[in-house]
Amino acid sequence: DGLLAPHRPLDDAPARALLNDATLPLFQGMSKVDQAHSLRLLAWLQAQGWTDPDLLHAALLHDCGKAAARVAVWQRTLKVLVKRLAPQQWGMLSRPARPGSWRYPFYILRTHPFRGALAARAAGCSETVAWLIEFHETDPDPTDLRHPLMRALQDADANS
Repeated sequence: DGLLAPHRPLDDAPARALLNDATLPLFQGMSKVDQAHSLRLLAWLQAQGWTDPDLLHAALLHDCGKAAARVAVWQRTLKVLVKRLAPQQWGMLSRPARPGSWRYPFYILRTHPFRGALAARAAGCSETVAWLIEFHETDPDPTDLRHPLMRALQDADANS
């Protein structure tokens, strides 16, 4: 999928089957790349036997906060590299920026979990879905009862 995802027809039937009229627009507002990625997460989780509705909804919507900006593949790649190799520079690169700024997509990449959680709450998602979205890029607290759901979401994200 990757680079070709925006040019391939997307079967969003699994998303339409799970999401409701209030949450489906969050999925549909994402880029085709992010929609395809989210559908792969959903399929991966289902193949692993996961059926928890909150987890499956979070899989589909975890990147909906990225819809605030067009984020190119090279910007996504740079985020991964800089975060891993030079985390302090990531903080500088992704600091608040205005729309239209060359840094704005990096700011959106940094803040998309929070933005996505806000959008999910506004659309009526459960607090567990919003929590999974908001913290999907952080280390989960192993004492939190939702820890298994977060680990599953993060494993799916890493494998999709």
